This record gives sequence, structure tokens and C-alpha cells, in this order.
Amino acid sequence: MPMLYHTGRRRAVIYAPRAFTRVEGKTGRDLVIFDGGLLWRVVAVVDPDNAGRDAGSVLGLGAKGVPVVAGAREAMEFEPEAVILGAAPVGGRLPDSWLRDVVFFLEAGVDVYSGLHTFISDIPLAVRAAERSGARIVDVRKPDPRYHRVWDGSVLSTRDAARILVAGTDCEAGKNVATFTLYKRMVERGLEACMLGTGQTMLLLGARGLVVDAVPSDFVAGVVEKLVVEEYERGCRFIIVEGQAAISHEAYGHVSLGILRGVSPTHVVIAHVPGRRWRAAFNHSYKPLAAVEPREELALIKTLNPNPHMAFSGIMLNTSSYSRGEAEEVARAYTREYMVPALDPLRESVDPIIDRIVESMPERGMRR
Repeated sequence: MPMLYHTGRRRAVIYAPRAFTRVEGKTGRDLVIFDGGLLWRVVAVVDPDNAGRDAGSVLGLGAKGVPVVAGAREAMEFEPEAVILGAAPVGGRLPDSWLRDVVFFLEAGVDVYSGLHTFISDIPLAVRAAERSGARIVDVRKPDPRYHRVWDGSVLSTRDAARILVAGTDCEAGKNVATFTLYKRMVERGLEACMLGTGQTMLLLGARGLVVDAVPSDFVAGVVEKLVVEEYERGCRFIIVEGQAAISHEAYGHVSLGILRGVSPTHVVIAHVPGRRWRAAFNHSYKPLAAVEPREELALIKTLNPNPHMAFSGIMLNTSSYSRGEAEEVARAYTREYMVPALDPLRESVDPIIDRIVESMPERGMRR
């Protein structure tokens, strides 16, 4: 089963040295933002650049009671059951300095969860350390070939479900935050909701799914389709699926397209960073890549979606670089332009977007 099942929320340390506040530290930040998601109780963050501070305060969220420490040995004082590699260095490779700490944790009997392209379970030194202590190595990105299949259109038979794709205009646009926030609020409202993750961060937050950029390209749409159909057969009627990057993204759009076809969404919510001029991490590339607005991404989604009856249901904005007053004005401007609710899910309720989705669905089997 492609999910990190275990009983209860385990004590976890986020390992993100010199990366917690950088672009590559998204996994660690989201775990702190959402208090460990469905699986963890975060007890400390490893990041020498911010040692001595509270992790919530570092992110501008206010104190969360999660201390930031300088290194692995200090982290062990908090008696973790697991350590989560909460950052992805360029290329997704495991730095040598990280390997030393990974081995240290494993030798101490602490399970290690990693979403890197480097599989720790393929490193003999780490495997031997785990075998000696009985600790587990969980490579979240490792593909599950049992799900490899070609798209066949079966997803289109789930007609009485809302298949909600959280798409984006770029990488690092807030799709994880949007997905998790929608899911939590729908559950609170008594809706039969579930969430599917397509990247390591969402899986570590507790979503079912697979890391689709590790799946052979022929099978991406089929893998996502199978997961959606399985959730429907389990009784889920609001299936929220995390997107990746953007259809329009020159480097990663092929992954986004596979997810789009796998979901064949009935509803789309777009995550967007207002004011962004260049694609994340591509402003200094050989050819700097310009950011796009929601209308450009939405046009591609409508054209390429196998489901011709898609509803555009809202825009989730990342307004972290704006003051509250500025953010409210930005949200109002996007709402006026696109005639759908536009909001920052970390600043205000996502109910207007949920209301729009619920109101568009058949009454049978739907509850507010």
C-alpha cells in the first residue's frame, strides 16, 4: 500500500542543516507549518544557521515549541523515534556530511525517512548501521512497481466524485499547503474527503500516493489514475490530488501533464505566487524562465484535461512576501479578475473554495 502507515504520531526530528529556510527546505517547513501532519510530532529541527530559536518563529508563524538545534547529537536529547530528511539538496543527492549523521541516527536506533533521489537503503554503510540497531530506512521516493500501468480512462467512471486537482503555476507555489489545508477543512466539515500525494512532502504529511517523478514516464498517468480509482472505491467522494510544478513548466511540465491526465479533474484549484517574475530556481539558468499567471496555466489544463466538464474552483495564493493589508488587496484583485475565490490558505479560511466545489456537485451522497 503506497502510504506510510503506522500507529499514532511518532516523535520526529526534522534534519535540514543550512537549508530549513531555503527553497530546498520545503519538506521540513511544511511539516512544521502543519505540526507534523497526520503522522508525526515534531520535537526538534536540525539547522545550525538557526540554532537556539523556535522553528515556528523562524518561519514567521509564532512559537510552536519546536527548538532548532545545531546538530544530530543535540537532536538526540529530544528522544526521537524517527528523523526526517527535511530538505532536498540540488539534484536530490545525499551530501557526504549528511551521510555521517544518517549513520549516527541509525546506529542510535532512530528510523530514517528520506525523500531524496539517493536511496539510503542502497548505501551499504547505512544498511549495516540499521541492521545492527534494528532501525528502519524508509526511502519515500522509491517506486512501487505494483502500481505501474498505462492510463485506460477508468478514472472517468467515478462520476459522482469530485476529483480535485491542486495545480500550480510553478514549483514552490504552495500546492502542498493548499492540498493539506483543503483536506483538513473538508474533514472538519464532515465531507468524505481524502488526499493523494504525488511528491515526498505530501507522503510524509500522511497522504496516500507515490512520488511520481520516480515513476517511468509511460506509467505516470496510469499510476495516478489507479490511486484515484482506489480512493473512490474506498468511499471517498472528494478526492484531492497534489499536483507538481506546472503544465507550462519547460523543465517539469511532463510530470504535471501525467498527473493531470491521471486525475482527469472535475475541479481545479490553482496555487500561485503573485508578483513572481521568474520560475523558482530558474532565474539564473542558461535561459531564465519567466513565471506565468493563472490564466495561462488554466488554458493548458482545460485543453489537455481528458474530462471536458471541468470547473475552475479557486486560487490559492502564497502572499508570504506581502503585509496582511497588501495580501488582502492582492486576493481581492485576483478574485475580481478570475471571478473565483482567491485567498491565502495560511491567512484565511478556505471555506469559500470548498463551498464552490460542494455547490457544483450532485446532492446525492454529499454532505456539508
